[in-house]
Amino acid sequence: MARSADADAREAKIAELKRLITDGTYETLEKLEEAVDSFLWSEYDQLQTEQSSSLRDLAQSHPR
Repeated sequence: MARSADADAREAKIAELKRLITDGTYETLEKLEEAVDSFLWSEYDQLQTEQSSSLRDLAQSHPR
């Protein structure tokens, strides 16, 4: 089964965060928290966009 480009990009982001964490790139917990928050908000925004697109497609495929 072929993986989507979005899934690959998401996994790459997670791998990058893990690498930065284990490399000690984040000097403070606050900086790490900011990076993780940024990643999670990005994921949330993407999921919201996908969901609204799916709902719009569903609504258009079922006429009133």
